[in-house]
Amino acid sequence: MADLYYTRNLQEAAARLGATLDLAQMLAGDGSDRKFFRLFGSPTVILLSHPDPPGGLVNENDSYFLIGRHLKSKGVPVPQIYEYSREEGWMLLEDLGDISLETALRSKGKDELLRYWYGQALTILVNMQIQGAEGFDPGWCFDTPNLDKAFLLDRECRYFVEAFLNRYMGFETAFEDLEPDFARLVSQAVSDGVSGFLHRDFQSRNLFIKDGRLRIVDFQGGRLGPLGYDLAALLIDPYMALEPRWEQEFLSHYLKLLRERLAIDPRQFQETYHHLALSRNLQVLGAYGFLTRVKGKDYFARYIPAAVKSLRRRLAERPGEFPRLTKVVEVL
Repeated sequence: MADLYYTRNLQEAAARLGATLDLAQMLAGDGSDRKFFRLFGSPTVILLSHPDPPGGLVNENDSYFLIGRHLKSKGVPVPQIYEYSREEGWMLLEDLGDISLETALRSKGKDELLRYWYGQALTILVNMQIQGAEGFDPGWCFDTPNLDKAFLLDRECRYFVEAFLNRYMGFETAFEDLEPDFARLVSQAVSDGVSGFLHRDFQSRNLFIKDGRLRIVDFQGGRLGPLGYDLAALLIDPYMALEPRWEQEFLSHYLKLLRERLAIDPRQFQETYHHLALSRNLQVLGAYGFLTRVKGKDYFARYIPAAVKSLRRRLAERPGEFPRLTKVVEVL
């Protein structure tokens, strides 16, 4: 309870939902500074506490509330937001339980189970990307309204150099030395022009199973951008470390679902996807390096080897395209 700051407003809001702050259970957090608590009652309720969220006129809490309400109205399976106090920095949310997709699939070798849950995730993803873009207001975004070349260059490529190569690995790599490769990468990553709503972190720890169906959390970083990015986030997720055969199978399944809704060139989409996956791979390593070295969350370091292995494989599949980056990665 020492980690739980609460006010009369919060107590009253919880009571309206039949929940109490007595014996609140703190839940395991993620890579952010937010805190989550389970409030007991009938039913249980989740308290999201973030008294000092990043952002400006629109902050991270605002984005969670506004984007969450929008997605819910479009039939996207996000949690119900019961109460929001902007002044005090908390929300009361529907409790989705403790079983993430990662937890459910931790045991390997269950091919049909893997196909079932990823099939459901891909169906939800396509619907969220298309329906979520309809009526989406970029003014809801606390960070940036679009994922474009400038964003990828700065927040993924530069992040990889500064947070992973230099801070985590102890290298002294100048971003400018790799910039020609990065410029080529981000240019190809957005070349197909197929965009929609982007979750930006659509991976196994942000998908929960409740009543036999997948539900989505952590959508506050949502914005508009290339469809292949969220697909890459799901399929190259280091928490799951899917074998390449699964990645290709699920990529094909996604394309089948998408082509039923949109007129796209599948070959061009796949080419863009591979570059977005490479960019996402860089972002993941930057994030793990930052969370380990700066935030002191050492448990993220265990996923770095899988992410490095994935990055090596992706670069090897495109020999000569990114020579500077390949040379650096070879010595990791």
